[in-house]
Amino acid sequence: MSDLGAWPPDIQDAPVALAVSGGADSMALAFLGRRWRRNVVAFVVDHALRPESAIEARLTVERLAAMDVPARLLTLAPFPKGRLQERARQARFEALEAACVEAGCLDLLVAHHAGDQDETVWMRSLRASGPLGLSGIQRRAVRGRVRLLRPLLTFAPSRLRLTLQAAGLPWIEDPSNANRRFERVRWRQDLTLQQRRDVQTLNLTAREKSQSREAELAENLASHAVWHPEGWAFLEPAGMNEETLSALIRLVSGKAYRPAREAIRLLLGKGCGTLSGVQIQPAGRFGNGVILVREERALAASVAALEGCVWDGRWRLLTHDIPAGSVIGPLGDAVHGLDLRRLGIPSAAARCLPAVWQEGRLILWPRIGYMSGEADFVWASAVPVTGENQLTT
Repeated sequence: MSDLGAWPPDIQDAPVALAVSGGADSMALAFLGRRWRRNVVAFVVDHALRPESAIEARLTVERLAAMDVPARLLTLAPFPKGRLQERARQARFEALEAACVEAGCLDLLVAHHAGDQDETVWMRSLRASGPLGLSGIQRRAVRGRVRLLRPLLTFAPSRLRLTLQAAGLPWIEDPSNANRRFERVRWRQDLTLQQRRDVQTLNLTAREKSQSREAELAENLASHAVWHPEGWAFLEPAGMNEETLSALIRLVSGKAYRPAREAIRLLLGKGCGTLSGVQIQPAGRFGNGVILVREERALAASVAALEGCVWDGRWRLLTHDIPAGSVIGPLGDAVHGLDLRRLGIPSAAARCLPAVWQEGRLILWPRIGYMSGEADFVWASAVPVTGENQLTT
């Protein structure tokens, strides 16, 4: 665990969170985590996808209590049909993140193991992923407001089951883990020992390449790019290449993944344009280079202005006591009330800043300049821009 640190003090106000489904892997995580640290808290997510899931979730909470692991049950609201596993992963993480924030947890441990890694890298290799994708699941990742950690990633699942058996601890077998309708399940059952060895070699090589490329990207960004807290970036001509432009577009757009390489190459050939909801245009008064700003027509729809909510995948509202019925939407034409030249913000970037509206009337500005009536927004996406991690949860 020391390799994954540093850790906060082992005190009641800063517990480490454990994501526990009740299956063998996560129950082993809970057992080992409780032996490692006094102050832990387990979050058990009921996806409500099967009739028996609620009973199994409550049983898991009871079993955790018997292991002296405090546990809280999180029940997900129904989500749309289609892309079931993807939607379930996203909903699960959102619930876990919110629970961590409420409980004061900076770190969330999840129970991915060596088998999960093999299957992930194998499936990505079939899709011709580059070094970043073939690097697989990361042991450490910053996602949302928590640090995601996978301490069991180098352990075979058989070892985790043996650990539970030695301790006399039960677990739940989820039938979906044996449902060959899912691609991952098919590979979990079909990968041969030699294929697993081959994929581990592929993963190691990809990690080395990815680390080298990430180091070059970090150096290039530090030398030639400037990030502005209003959600836009400046890039000098000397820094224009595929890796740097791709990373900055992902950052400004708030999207989970970088754009396709072919699209980046076409954009580089033109020098300016729009990609993934981001405008790349000459910097003008901001210097010799280009600026990257959010594309206004690509902005998300307005959302209810509730403390902690995220708008456009990029801005989180921290202000509380917002008047009922208010929404978060773009500043838009209200920028005409700002001296943008003095503030040093491109008009296109300012128009995409978040603001609080009520019945079409602007009631709270983002905290820029010296406007009366301000709301606190913080950047909520793509941190960090380098050292990017895959978002499998």
